[in-house]
Parts: sequence; structure tokens; C-alpha cells
Amino acid sequence: MKEISIKAKASVYPVIIHQGLLNNILNYLDRNQKYVLIHDDLIPEAYVSKVACACDDPLVIAFPAGEKSKTVETHQEIVRKMLANLIKKDAVIIALGGGVTGDLAGYVASTYMRGIAYIQIPTSLLAQIDSAIGGKVGVDFADTKNVLGSIYPPKMVLVDPLTLSTLPKRHFANGMAEMIKYGMIADRELFVALKENNVMEMLEWAIHRSIEIKKSFVEKDEQDEGERRLLNFGHTFGHAIETYYNYEKYLHGEAVAIGMVRIIQNDQIRKELVSVLRKYDLPTEDPVSVDELKPYILKDKKHRAGKNIYVDIEAIGKAFIRSLDL
Repeated sequence: MKEISIKAKASVYPVIIHQGLLNNILNYLDRNQKYVLIHDDLIPEAYVSKVACACDDPLVIAFPAGEKSKTVETHQEIVRKMLANLIKKDAVIIALGGGVTGDLAGYVASTYMRGIAYIQIPTSLLAQIDSAIGGKVGVDFADTKNVLGSIYPPKMVLVDPLTLSTLPKRHFANGMAEMIKYGMIADRELFVALKENNVMEMLEWAIHRSIEIKKSFVEKDEQDEGERRLLNFGHTFGHAIETYYNYEKYLHGEAVAIGMVRIIQNDQIRKELVSVLRKYDLPTEDPVSVDELKPYILKDKKHRAGKNIYVDIEAIGKAFIRSLDL
């Protein structure tokens, strides 16, 4: 078992990484606590059962899987069910699943009765190394990704790498895009390790290292106003591409992979990135033009007074911020 402590502005929360953690979930939950277990309808029933059985009469709420459920309407439906079941402010939400589940359940937690506690139990690679860490929660609205949300850290994050064994190959690759991103912006050693080795042979190390990198950014800049923005490498184009195709053509990490390739100005660095992305079966290009993406980029939260903030790569392991006119 490994534990990483994340220092947020108002609290410190643990990220616990342990093979088989779900088999011992009772060690991390309080039988006297009221829980609301939120998950999508594609998560393995065995995971839901293990967590639910560790709780005393939890309220279990399922929603349709996919980015299209990350909406105000789904948020409202979950809140209605919680109110109908007389869920009080001292209850704790458990977000069991991937990035959409964590974003949505975390947003419910941040808004229900002006904020209740929540626990992240991420079951996808992307969620384990990225979206469950750092407290960003929210929903999509009006063709704009994550436009409604807040920074609301969880009570704890419980990572069981064994859950990745049931993850479809495409969804595993989806998470690899974010892991490769970490190497590109902050850790050449990680990038080279992913390039030269089979990630499955060093998976727990790679997960731990990725979380450590995310920790280093969010602790310095929790509110995403300075250095944390480097984590947005590939995300301006990535979010625009996701939205342009109505979340139907690409998963988040796939769109970010294309976005990373598009923004890099150095040809040699771009070539190295493309090679590693292709190794992990990630897309590297799409025919959609910048003009077609522009309406979505203009709505991006990183857009400032006619300019958009992009993250580029100076050298593998070292990123910088630049702005471009649109």
C-alpha cells in the first residue's frame, strides 16, 4: 500500500493506492456513516456490490454512462433522489467509477446543501491518475465542457489498480494520454519509461508517479491560476474536438492526444510524442480545422481578452505557457 497526502487550501486528504483495495473497502468506510453511492450503469456490478455491502443501507444512484450524462439535468435528477430520500448534510457521497462519475458526483457534493463530503473511488486509469486528484468537479453546459463547476477537494481518494483489469483496451489507452502528458510537461524519466517499456510491467509505479506529478501542481496552485495551467497541455484543442463531435467520436484522452500533437511547435518533439501516442493506440490527428473549432475554443475557460492560453513544450519534461490570437 502507498499513501500520498494532498494539501488543499482547507484540508489535507489522502490518496491511497493498494492492489485489491476494494476487497478490503470496509477498512476505509464507517459503518455508522450515511453514504450515497453514485455510479454509472456500465461499471461492473461486483464493484458496486463490494462498496454497497460495506455501507449501512446506502442510497445507490446509477446514471447512464458517458460524457453526455455530465449535465445539469443529471445533476438535478441526482439531487431530487437525494432529497426524496431525506439525505442530510452529514451524509457522504461515494463516486465510484471513471472521470465522468467523479466530476458529476463531486459537483453534486459541492452544491448539495452548500457542500457535503465525498470520497473518490476511481476505477479508470484516467480518473486514478488525473480527474480524481485535485478537486476539480463540474458539468458541461451549452456546448461548453466543464463550464459549470468548482474546485472542491474530496475527503479521500481510494485507488485500486486491480479495477483496471476489467477496463476495455480503448479506455485504458484513454488514460495513457494523460500519463504521457505528465511526462511531456514535467518528467522526462516517466516519458522515456513509457517509450521504452511496457507500461503493464510497471503500472503501479507509473500510477504513483503520475499522482505525485499531479500533486506537485495542485498544491502549488489549487485554483488553477498559475503553474497548474501547465496541466492543460493539449486540452484547449482537446476539449474543442470533443465538443465539436458531440462527445461521440473521441474519448477525452483521445481528443487530448490530438490536441497535444496540434499545439507543439517543435517538429522533433512532436515526432517523439506521436511515436509514444501511437505505441499506446492513441489517435494523433483529425481533419477538423481550427476555424471549425474556433467557436468552441472561444468559450474555453482559458480564453482571455481575444487571446487563448496554450501550453507548449520547450523540451520533453519542460512546458511553458504561450498565448495566441484567434
